[in-house]
Amino acid sequence: MSGQNQPKVAILGMSEAGRGWASLVSGAGWQVTIYDPDAAQLHDGGDEIATRKRHSHGSGLPAVMDDDNHNQPPGEPRMGRSLLDAVTNADWIIDATTSDLLHRQRLLEQVESVSRMAVIVTCSAAGLSPTDLCARLRRPARLLVAYALDPVEQIPAVEVVPGPLTDPACLETVRNWLRRLGRIPVVLRKEIPGNATGRIGVAVWRECIRLVLDGVLEVRDVDALISSGLAARWAAAGPFQTAYLEAGDRAPAQLSAVLRSVESRWEGDDNFHIPPAEHAHLIRLIQRAYDGEGDVLRGARDERLAELRRIVGY
Repeated sequence: MSGQNQPKVAILGMSEAGRGWASLVSGAGWQVTIYDPDAAQLHDGGDEIATRKRHSHGSGLPAVMDDDNHNQPPGEPRMGRSLLDAVTNADWIIDATTSDLLHRQRLLEQVESVSRMAVIVTCSAAGLSPTDLCARLRRPARLLVAYALDPVEQIPAVEVVPGPLTDPACLETVRNWLRRLGRIPVVLRKEIPGNATGRIGVAVWRECIRLVLDGVLEVRDVDALISSGLAARWAAAGPFQTAYLEAGDRAPAQLSAVLRSVESRWEGDDNFHIPPAEHAHLIRLIQRAYDGEGDVLRGARDERLAELRRIVGY
């Protein structure tokens, strides 16, 4: 590795996610090699990556540069001639293919056979677990999921999912790399079907679909309600932080009322009921996360909302 915080990166798959990761990593000046068996995809993707990097640097986003390499201009990704050529010298391999689980398992098995013993592999896989992905591997400790929403280079949160066999040192290394790239790694404490981003997204999707199919809203109306309403609000402060700020000085009682109101709105879903003990426990967890920060958080939220309105034109 050229430096502790600047790995050599190999990206497998010129998918939308692959192009996003390549734009992000090469835009930071890190060495990147991309491989896709489809030569046409590989060629077309190179032009798009260059365009996306220019757009990111011109959109007001802060430039991401490694501390040891802050004067180096963004590098151009190299196109790998083969899987072996792409991964042989890599410190970090990003699987950004769009294959199903079985094909990913086979690919990862091939990668393991030709890559370095010390390489770390992350899969940009929505909803797949490390346990399933590493089923064919001899070194499962060096694999984990690192999933970001598209466009990867524009959305900072990255969902990181270690498995029961993941080496904690590998997890910490990936978190460090992501932070160096200006990302916000969010680590799941345990595996769960669908992972966190997928479960939250599906819950919102389900309601959006029903509102349209039940004739409540048109498609454009749902998109406007989300993009200019809930998404804007949650971009400034997530759902729990929003509930805490709404509760104000009467936090326990008001938080309880907010949670009960959520249950009452989930009409038709008998499974969504918070037992009293879990209800009280959740209130304590929210208070523990944000207690004493109300004024600071409220000011930060209002500043973010004002900036969003300026940028988006709400």
